[in-house]
Amino acid sequence: MKQIILAILVLVAVCACDRSHDGKLDESFETHLVDIVTYTGLDDDNHATFRLDGRDDEPAVNLFSTVGAPDKVSPNQRLLLTYAVNHRSPDGSYWNIDAIGFTRIINDSIRVSSRPLDSYSMRPIKLNSVWRTGEFINLQGQLEHTGKKRQFYMMIDKETKYNDTVDAYLVHDLLDTPADSIFYWRDFYFSVNVAALKTPQSPCHVLRLHLNDVNNPSVTSRDFKIK
Repeated sequence: MKQIILAILVLVAVCACDRSHDGKLDESFETHLVDIVTYTGLDDDNHATFRLDGRDDEPAVNLFSTVGAPDKVSPNQRLLLTYAVNHRSPDGSYWNIDAIGFTRIINDSIRVSSRPLDSYSMRPIKLNSVWRTGEFINLQGQLEHTGKKRQFYMMIDKETKYNDTVDAYLVHDLLDTPADSIFYWRDFYFSVNVAALKTPQSPCHVLRLHLNDVNNPSVTSRDFKIK
């Protein structure tokens, strides 16, 4: 399995625009939202646009900003966006926003096991929240921080791939990191595309995510309706 470099969330947002005036923050900082969104590219005025997927299967909202392209971000990448809403369309399908800042988060698509399950490392996490928005399963919590490469992804047990309920696991492998290099727990956001399970060809109706969660050790799985 290809190794990936885990991008741990830094909770200081990268400023997307200068919102200060004479050393004072603009009033928009007093009321703002923070959501996981998808960067959808630039509009005709070269302003950044985003898609905010609704909880579960609620409709998505298109967000139109007045800032340029986020630095080092490609279309379809998932971001943690801090923003203020200036205007909502009458039907709620789009909002005009002030993009205050963004942070790149861990992005991936769901994978399928190629080996027996017990051959994968599934180190614990501290889970604060997990939820579905459209074709994405999103997680927020903490991971052991090492500053080194690791593997972290969501994987389907291939034996259940064609079942009504598909079993998935969080593979969390610190690879060859020695124990004395595990320093502390650090915050993360993780968004996984599960669109492959939502196609008409897939028999999956429920995704059962198995977890090794330090915060709630008695809760070993969470179910998500897929379709």
